Amino acid sequence: MRKDQTIEALRGQLVVSCQAYEDNPLHGVDNMAIMSRCVLEGGAGAIRLCWPETIRAVRPFCAKPIIGINKVMPTDAHDAFESVYITPTLESAIAVVEAGCDVLAMDGTLRERQQGERLEEIVKELKRRYPDLVLMADLATIEEGIACAEMGFDILASTLSGYTTETRERSEMEPDYELISALKRRTGLLVNAEGRIWNLRQLDRAWQCGADMVSIGSAITNPMKTTQYLTAHMHVPTGVAG
Repeated sequence: MRKDQTIEALRGQLVVSCQAYEDNPLHGVDNMAIMSRCVLEGGAGAIRLCWPETIRAVRPFCAKPIIGINKVMPTDAHDAFESVYITPTLESAIAVVEAGCDVLAMDGTLRERQQGERLEEIVKELKRRYPDLVLMADLATIEEGIACAEMGFDILASTLSGYTTETRERSEMEPDYELISALKRRTGLLVNAEGRIWNLRQLDRAWQCGADMVSIGSAITNPMKTTQYLTAHMHVPTGVAG
């Protein structure tokens, strides 16, 4: 699929992220393949998958765009808010592209990256190797969005708002509607609203803020985390709880 076709195929779509870490009973390629089939049957316009082996397993039956990421945790990480781990290096990027993704998502923050690589150099090399590859920047601030737009990214996503040192105070808040709106207003690129969207009210508001596409993960494909969210935020009336 050509780059322009992929971008148009994503416009107005709900993207569902199918991921599970090792601490999750759903962890594993087979489970993620089943989850991918479920959300595609349910009407997802695209899916976001982590790690090359998962993309290779899903690609044969998925006619919708696949957004690929490759999470690589640094061995010397002291603080998850300071770490770049979403497709942090050129090597990690090439691995998921070669596995068959249509869109490559990378950490688009301006933090120091693993192995000292520079984001702009990674982008330049990827564009040289894969002219039709769509590049998405997962970021946390409007300043990062503007910088990524200048580097040549095709899609800007609010994914990391609340998950960096600079924005960590937002981690328990609503989705970052202000960032979604600012990214669209200031760059004109395709904007992906992602992060902390748990219900239809939040989904609708993301569209109203100017999102071109919306991605949801845990609320759909991570029942363990969804249960944790609900039990942590529910309000049991006085007298009901034992």
